[in-house]
Order: sequence, then C-alpha cells, then structure tokens
Amino acid sequence: MFIVERVLIDENNHEANITCGGSSFLITTSDFERLMLNEGDELDEEAYEQLNEANSRLACIKKAFTYLSYGDMSAKKLTDKLCAKFDKNTVTDVVELLKERRYLNDTELAERFAKSFYEFKHWGPIRIKNDLYARGFLKDDINIACEFLEETDHRDNIKSIISEKYGINSELITPQKQKISAYLYRMGYAYGDITDAINSIIE
Repeated sequence: MFIVERVLIDENNHEANITCGGSSFLITTSDFERLMLNEGDELDEEAYEQLNEANSRLACIKKAFTYLSYGDMSAKKLTDKLCAKFDKNTVTDVVELLKERRYLNDTELAERFAKSFYEFKHWGPIRIKNDLYARGFLKDDINIACEFLEETDHRDNIKSIISEKYGINSELITPQKQKISAYLYRMGYAYGDITDAINSIIE
C-alpha cells in the first residue's frame, strides 16, 4: 500500500502536486479530481499506477507545448517526437487532447503551408503536396488544404517565374525551352501548364 502524504493544489496552473510513498507526482487538477485523492489515503498498486500515468501525462503535455512553441508542426510529427520520450498510449491521449482543444489542427496548418509555398516560394501543386506529405500530413488534410490550387490558373505564376529567372526575350527562351521546362517541373508544375506558358511568351 502507498500513503498519500501531501496534496498541494496550484489553481493558477491547474496542477496538483502529490507526495505519495515518498515520491512526488505532478498531475493536472482534472486527473486529481478523477482520482479523488486526499491526504492520508491508502493507494493499492492499481491506484498508484494510475497516479504514475497521470504524472507522465502532464509531463507529456508540457513537452508537447515546448515543441509547439518552436513552431507549428503536424500531429504526426509531434507524435513522433513525443514517442521518443513517452509511452505510445500516453502520447496518443495527449495528441487527441490537443486536437480537441484546437492546439493542433492539421488541415488549417497544411493550408497555411500550402498558401505560403505558392505565394512566396512559387512552388507548383505537385511539389507543395509532396512537401506536405513529407511533413507528416494525412492525405485528406492535404487534399482539403490544396483545394484552392485546383481552382487557380497557374500559367500566370509560371510566366512570372520565367520572367524573373530567364527574362521575357523569346529569342533567349526558345533555345532553353527544354531546360526551362525541366526547372518548372521540379518546381511542381504540370507539363501542360508549363508548355502553355512558355508558348505564350514565345508567341
């Protein structure tokens, strides 16, 4: 049996510091209320394990917020980082909690990335989707985030890239047509849009 020797509640941070069996545990006040702990209580092995799990859960939450303070990341990337330090079940619970409280929203985050890549890096749809996939976003989130790309005529963006990198002199562009096409394809644009844009400049 384990004796609960001391209970300290921090209302401002929604935390409870529990001393039990000579060890200190920091848990959320939500877990504290769920476990119904009081000074002098005797805990069996199962209750003591639940206290350990609650302690680990709060530590995982704190670590998750530390990672998120460095910058936005997908749920998968955050999960992978947390799993290096915490039990998979604890991490899954914490990530779901953060989603419920909207600290994590992969669809909105993927859309912000997609718009930034398109507007500032001038990447095409193919490269944007590949990058989002590499960042750990799910296919459904990527498809929703990139819906605006399906409604956009990319030829103006392609022309701007060509103008900035190669100029608009058709006599200079014509002999480099294959090289320019390969570059734009690596930027993530479809060959059809690339060909239309180059031909319109040459003509």
